[in-house]
Amino acid sequence: MAKKSLQRGLVLLFGTAFVGSTVFMLVGSFWRRPSTPIADSNLPTEAPAVNSRDNLTARLETQAIGYEKLLEKEPENTTILTNLVQIRLQMGDLEGAVDPLTKLVQLQPERTELATILNQIQARLAESESASE
Repeated sequence: MAKKSLQRGLVLLFGTAFVGSTVFMLVGSFWRRPSTPIADSNLPTEAPAVNSRDNLTARLETQAIGYEKLLEKEPENTTILTNLVQIRLQMGDLEGAVDPLTKLVQLQPERTELATILNQIQARLAESESASE
């Protein structure tokens, strides 16, 4: 009996503490004044002009290099291969996508869409080669 009374008392105490702290935080957030930004003369007033396309290309190239390094350790990791193919295609690097995509087709022959994509890329590369000659 004393054990149940102690349990009920503790539940009531902790419940009250939880509700009280929640109410205290909510009331405190309403009474708080909005903070004003601190002016710093060392901060630039304008953001430097950045070519977002160059920035995206640089990020994609960095990611591609990272995936290539991972493939050195795990050459048959289909997730890494898939990510590398996607990045190469986003970059417009069809030639760079052929090798990892070929490996994916070999590792996952049941995924016929990969073979279709590979064939389309190879056809497009062949067209561009014949057009440049």
